[in-house]
Amino acid sequence: MRKIWLAAGGAAALVAVLAAGFVLWAVPRVPHVIALGTPIQHDDFFFTVIQSKRQQLPDRSARYHVAVVVRNGAKVVNYQWRDAIAYVRAFDDRGFGHDFYPLTHRSFILPAGSARTTELEFRIPPGFSSANLRFWDGIFMGDAINGGAYSREIVPLEAYRPPFGT
Repeated sequence: MRKIWLAAGGAAALVAVLAAGFVLWAVPRVPHVIALGTPIQHDDFFFTVIQSKRQQLPDRSARYHVAVVVRNGAKVVNYQWRDAIAYVRAFDDRGFGHDFYPLTHRSFILPAGSARTTELEFRIPPGFSSANLRFWDGIFMGDAINGGAYSREIVPLEAYRPPFGT
């Protein structure tokens, strides 16, 4: 009976260590700023921001129209795109980041080896700065190997001055 308790305790300790390691690995790290036209790789899938237009609205909020090419580099697997995979992080006057999701709600299945351009629209309230586009769609096998690097790659939509709490 004692051996069973020792084995269970050892298994629980191993699970705790693995969980703590995953949490530390998943903690956001310093973003990597990239330029328009640079592909962001998410496992076998690539997101390339090819265009960004900013419009100042009468209430001083900003509307961003962003064009993203989604390319499925897989040989067999289809990719499910949803507009909510892309989001904008902008910072308030205290330097805290806030996430803004697209006003558009498109989704599509992208067959292996194909690409498609999607148009996204975001609205950022007045008082926010350093808006940048980011992507998050979970961790796949290839992402686990490179530490989910795609989630730290950002595309500035305006002048980017990294505040604390990025």
